[in-house]
Amino acid sequence: MSLFIAVIATLIQQSMSYMSALVVPVAAPELARAFELPVALTGVHMAILYTGSTVMMIFAGSFIKRYGAVRMSQFSLAGMTVGLSLGLIGEVWALAIGAILIGLSSAFSTPASSDILARFAPPRHAPLIFSIKQTGVPIGGIIAGLLIPYLVENYGWRGVFIGPAILCLILSVMFQFLRSRYDGNRDPDFQIRLANGLLALKAAIGPGRFRPLTLATFTFCGLQGVFGGFFVSFLVEGLGMTLVFAGSIFALAQFAAIFGRIFWGWLAGFTEGPRRVLAGLGISMGLCSMAFAALQPSWPEIWVTLLALIYSATAISWHGVILAEIARLSEQDAVATNTGGVLAFATGGQIIYPAFFGMLLGATGIFGWGFFLAGVPAVLIGGVFLRRQR
Repeated sequence: MSLFIAVIATLIQQSMSYMSALVVPVAAPELARAFELPVALTGVHMAILYTGSTVMMIFAGSFIKRYGAVRMSQFSLAGMTVGLSLGLIGEVWALAIGAILIGLSSAFSTPASSDILARFAPPRHAPLIFSIKQTGVPIGGIIAGLLIPYLVENYGWRGVFIGPAILCLILSVMFQFLRSRYDGNRDPDFQIRLANGLLALKAAIGPGRFRPLTLATFTFCGLQGVFGGFFVSFLVEGLGMTLVFAGSIFALAQFAAIFGRIFWGWLAGFTEGPRRVLAGLGISMGLCSMAFAALQPSWPEIWVTLLALIYSATAISWHGVILAEIARLSEQDAVATNTGGVLAFATGGQIIYPAFFGMLLGATGIFGWGFFLAGVPAVLIGGVFLRRQR
């Protein structure tokens, strides 16, 4: 029962985290009109958000060790509530500060859930269990793809901030009931120091077992950031679709990620070959992103949808495999720290890729170049894993 509750709770927490990050990107066409700004600035918003996440991710393990995974999950949800609420002010500076707060707060989501699941998941089934938990990300994408356009249509641009903020606040309060069950491993006397963060970074990028995973998460998260940040705007501005229809395709694509995450997690555990699975994912997602450059307004909507499904089933579906591998390679009391260290570079990809995409879009006015160039490194990383496996 403890494992079941842990999976459900961490899945919900993960969905709220990703949904909060997608509020502005999904509503970007409407917000751009309301604020009289170009859609390309979505990349700046995502860069600001994930910069905050990267900084805090380095120290997430230390905070979790001292205060507990559930307590920091509550802090995460409450912080996202405040960050979203700042959007109601209606000023660009408020959106920027809100992005920083959402990024800082959401940094605890994955390390906290990994800390809990690493204690309860049987090692043989860990990739599958971590992948089931990580379906919270596409579920968050589904919520954003369906809820945000609905709120825009019925409540205007301010509604897109109110609804998600209320959801995060309610869940933050409800998580209090889980503290006694899952925060028993916390160490109130543990000292949080700068050296803790530096050790997490050293483990992530130093020679050894975590470096290939760090490179993969950086590249794969970059593609995820591009999809989350610009796909809806691409359909609306580039292919001439309505916001509601584009949001529906985005939400449908998230369903593919749910099944993709579970399948890849099962496959990695069944074959005991996570590196081989990561090789296939890297090559597939890279080629799919490059194929986006060929999309034209004349293409049938079914083909656009199918390509989005494939993109989502690969670029948005790898997390459970890597997180389980990090947990497997870590001492139990270092799972959150090592997860935070590796994911700090993952969020770095979500800073650099959307920012570069936004600059390229602003300079050329063409979405395709960004999708094409973003796919190349993923193919190369997939080739590296394939060569190492052989």
